[in-house]
Amino acid sequence: MPRTLTCQHCGKIMPRNPRLKEQNYCSEKECQQVRRKFWKKEQYNKSKSYRKKHLDVQQHWREHRPAHEYQREYRQDHPAYVKRNRELQLGRNKKRQKELGPMIVNGNSLSLQPSSGVVYALIQVKKLNDCKWELVRGWKAGVIRARDDLTLE
Repeated sequence: MPRTLTCQHCGKIMPRNPRLKEQNYCSEKECQQVRRKFWKKEQYNKSKSYRKKHLDVQQHWREHRPAHEYQREYRQDHPAYVKRNRELQLGRNKKRQKELGPMIVNGNSLSLQPSSGVVYALIQVKKLNDCKWELVRGWKAGVIRARDDLTLE
């Protein structure tokens, strides 16, 4: 067995640790992180029990930490991130001021700008959970309509 090894990540040649049977990575922090990442990915793909445990932990974390709370707390704890994001958005808005149309796109809003000859109608529905929207295209016209069995008052 050779007394040296070439690290699979950084390519350094170094003495092999005699206590390890298979050593493919050196002891540098970055190389060890790559080794662990590779091992976890391999286990996730090979082992059903490892995958199930991993998914269960993720689900438990998501149930106890909803995304909107996590994002709010992250923004509170990282004011530099919030400042940078605002500055970038202002830059994007200035860039878009030269263009026609709304500054921030919202798919549910009605644009006053013509959109390739398609016309949309917005209908108010009393019970949102009973509504299924469909797009019906006619000759150079589109109509959004509610399901036929809905009664609109």
